[in-house]
Amino acid sequence: MSTPKKPEHALIINGNSAEAALDRKMLFRIGIRSALIVDSVSGTFRSLSKAQSGEIDSFDLILCGAQMKDGDAHYLIDKLKSIRTQIGVPVLAVSTSPTKDFVMRTLTLGHSSFLARPYTMDGLVQQVIHAVRNTYGIAIPTSAQPQGSQDTKALLEPEPDTADTLCERGKKLLKNHHWDSAIETFSQAISLNPKHGAAYVGRAKAWKGKRDKEQYVQELNAAGDIYMAQHDYEGAANALKPLYETQEKENPLYTTAKSLLQEGDFTNAASAYLHGEKLSPGVHLHQQISRACMFTRAPQQAAKGICKKIYEQGHEEKAKLLYKRIVGAPARRHPSRQKKVNWLDSYPALSEIVSVAKYSYQAYQSFQHP
Repeated sequence: MSTPKKPEHALIINGNSAEAALDRKMLFRIGIRSALIVDSVSGTFRSLSKAQSGEIDSFDLILCGAQMKDGDAHYLIDKLKSIRTQIGVPVLAVSTSPTKDFVMRTLTLGHSSFLARPYTMDGLVQQVIHAVRNTYGIAIPTSAQPQGSQDTKALLEPEPDTADTLCERGKKLLKNHHWDSAIETFSQAISLNPKHGAAYVGRAKAWKGKRDKEQYVQELNAAGDIYMAQHDYEGAANALKPLYETQEKENPLYTTAKSLLQEGDFTNAASAYLHGEKLSPGVHLHQQISRACMFTRAPQQAAKGICKKIYEQGHEEKAKLLYKRIVGAPARRHPSRQKKVNWLDSYPALSEIVSVAKYSYQAYQSFQHP
């Protein structure tokens, strides 16, 4: 292990500008010559790349806060951990009122040392010394560092963000109640993929955290529209469900299902109807389907078609019940009985003569026996 050297150039990573300014002031007071402040993960790796190429002084100490504009400290340190052997920089984590679990997780992720806010100058000095002593290969002279190493440059370049990775980062920010950072992160995901429904749902939750109900509703409705356009009716139901728990509104999934049924797309209509039940649990599904079928050219065939697709999607009992309520149970056939036929009915004239004779005989009988 190399002989520890007093740090001279620090990199401060913190999305909280007030905290970052205080850290820089304290570092100057203990003898640090320069301290660059960055507030994001992307800014961190840009600065490290410039230091590696010689554009700016190489850093021999990193102060990492728990809040950044486009990520959290755990995500960043996980990235820094893979390149610490190349850049040889001790990392000091600084956080306000940390829990024991947070401290242990932070150290496990690769921090050289930890400092809790508010801290004193003596506390800062002690933890900086501790971080330096716990770092292998620190303070390598610039002349001894690999110049222009392609491997090192590749390590310093962060992997390009995708909408999915940004969403995962945004979820961590939501968990820590960093609403503004979460909104910015989810917005970046949407800029990369405007049809990413999960990003709209995440941004909606951040707006809810800021108590902006109008934006919250707007984002969830946008997410629902995106999911339905992608025929992901389960995603649409999950996104829109919070909007239908406290108020009665027209169910957009039922509306979409009705249009799909009338177009003959029974597969997607069945999925939309099934997931639409989550938004309107008190509405009878058979009534919705029956009404929609009445506006088709062949109502009975449409009803049979939608029930068949519901059955094929794993809802056998529901499909059977719907079929019974909409189409009806198959009629039971009974052997027909032969109706007795009077042979005189086949001879109208003879039948009339017989009727007259019967009448005459009855009249004669009544005359003979008054």
